[in-house]
Amino acid sequence: MAKSFLIWFWSGGGGGSAFAVNLARRLAREYGAKAVKLSLRADDPALTRARALGLQALSAEVVSARKQPLATLARLAHARAVLSEHARGADAIIVAMNFAAAAPLSLGLRQKLIYCAHDPTPHPGDYAPLWQRATQALLLARAARVVALSDYAASLLRARGLAAKLAVAPLASVHEPQAPRARGPGPARLLLAGRMLAYKGLDILAAALDPIATRDDWRLTIAGHGPALDAAMSARLAHAQVERIAPGWLSEVALEALIAGHDVLLAPYRSATQSGVVAQAMAHGLPCVATPVGALPEQIGAGGWIAGAADAPAFASALTQALDSDRAAESAAALGVARAAWEGDHWSWLGEV
Repeated sequence: MAKSFLIWFWSGGGGGSAFAVNLARRLAREYGAKAVKLSLRADDPALTRARALGLQALSAEVVSARKQPLATLARLAHARAVLSEHARGADAIIVAMNFAAAAPLSLGLRQKLIYCAHDPTPHPGDYAPLWQRATQALLLARAARVVALSDYAASLLRARGLAAKLAVAPLASVHEPQAPRARGPGPARLLLAGRMLAYKGLDILAAALDPIATRDDWRLTIAGHGPALDAAMSARLAHAQVERIAPGWLSEVALEALIAGHDVLLAPYRSATQSGVVAQAMAHGLPCVATPVGALPEQIGAGGWIAGAADAPAFASALTQALDSDRAAESAAALGVARAAWEGDHWSWLGEV
């Protein structure tokens, strides 16, 4: 029976690191602060946040990067020694998300392995899809338990024959609800934020903004990093109401501040399993406008507006509905969904692994 856990994620920040920190905070709440350790790469900006939250956050001086495959493989022996030291005293090791060295290093672990499978298969246009498939297949086979972060993801994993080792814990269950700021009069403040890849649907958003370009009751901030937000796309999105296009990496602190300062999150995805940004936004009481792909309708529920299809006309219609609403009911519903997930019994099974 597992009583202590190491949450392990050796990548350079981003959504995986944020999830690892939030999961550590959630499990420390459930099992006690001394029962949970977090191992992050030494250059991961999330270390600062983890320590500020009072978590046991260990720093790993290792090479683990998909853009450095040879260096990652050459330093596996050193990385294995670091992992062994960090895992000392842990009954189970939780891989918060797949990363470059996770699969080969998992082969030498003595402790039980728990793997959080964010995406059962790579999204169209995602990074290194063949590497993702191969390494994830090894982690799925090696894991004692596999965590699906939505019912939708669970259905895909069951179809791969993983029902016997599957646990479901909604992604929202690691995001502690926050009291939303008072939202006064004025234009609706819309936000698109996160990793900008092709499947995130920036082209859908660009076309959907054209029908509302004559309205002055909205403002849009676009912030994030990725190849889909190139100069040509930035030009397509350059309406007068688009106040800021910031094509750079977002720290978790910066993302939290953006979410807290806006009214509605946009998720015009072409493909999705579930969305970390959606879960984070709803924890702040931000309703979402989203396409009906993957687990997005499941995540959002009554806390937003779901387009009738993953295309520009349908997204424009849903966005118009959001602008024409006072949004109070959807905001309350979003916060209610987040609170139910945070307070729900989604992680107690870990103690029985």
